[in-house]
Amino acid sequence: MELARELRRRNRRAMFLSLRTLLRLIGFQRARTLGSWLGDLQFWSGGRQRQRLQREIAHVLGRPPHDPAVRALLLQAYRVNNGALMEIMAMFDQRQDDSTLATRCELSGLEHLRAALSQGRGAIVLATHMGNASLAMIRLSQSGLPVSLLYRKARMMSDGFFQNGLEQYGIQAILANSGIRAYGQMLAALKQGRVLFLMMDQGLRKAEDGVMQRFLGKDVPMPAGPAQLARVSRSPVLPMVAVAASPVWQFEFQPQLALGQGTLEADVDFLT
Repeated sequence: MELARELRRRNRRAMFLSLRTLLRLIGFQRARTLGSWLGDLQFWSGGRQRQRLQREIAHVLGRPPHDPAVRALLLQAYRVNNGALMEIMAMFDQRQDDSTLATRCELSGLEHLRAALSQGRGAIVLATHMGNASLAMIRLSQSGLPVSLLYRKARMMSDGFFQNGLEQYGIQAILANSGIRAYGQMLAALKQGRVLFLMMDQGLRKAEDGVMQRFLGKDVPMPAGPAQLARVSRSPVLPMVAVAASPVWQFEFQPQLALGQGTLEADVDFLT
């Protein structure tokens, strides 16, 4: 068992180094094209995983598992998200020119974010693992707003890759794995009037670490942290949604949510 884990770790490390080298050769501008090709490869070689994902998408959409539209949607998802991953790796490995990044991402709904920030308690932005949300954060930082991000270590990436990558764009990186220290850093960021990005659309490994919720057709332990942080800090909470992937990434900040009217569990349910 230990040997198998070590082999998987080494394989992930080798893949990361290979992709990083390739991205350095082709540059950020071609990173998304590379990701699309990798998405095709992952889709056609996915086997059981692809079949499982196809069944689950069909279940969520209320369609038959072998519906051609479901298959096409899954293929597009592989292409888009692998493209986003390659862009993120290229951006964080080597700092990209601001003007180049500006042409690849559009933000709307900034009036909602500025209205929230005017309350003087910072703002919690709930983002999702959809598209290149990291680019949206960089664009916001480029506009002059102080930005912080709570992130988790990725098994594929080398130590410090995310933190160093974010900080070179002026974004404060808060490591979620540091526990109570991370919580203190988030509270401090909000008190300083910063925009704090949190990802809530990823279930926890252990049920006891979260609040069980019905999410995309499954019972999943969802993190209570964002709701708890909002209740303690009294900071406004806004969703940021991905609305387009092509020809450029488009993200929209939506109006502030009404939280804190009931129990913590009710707030978690509402955010989910």
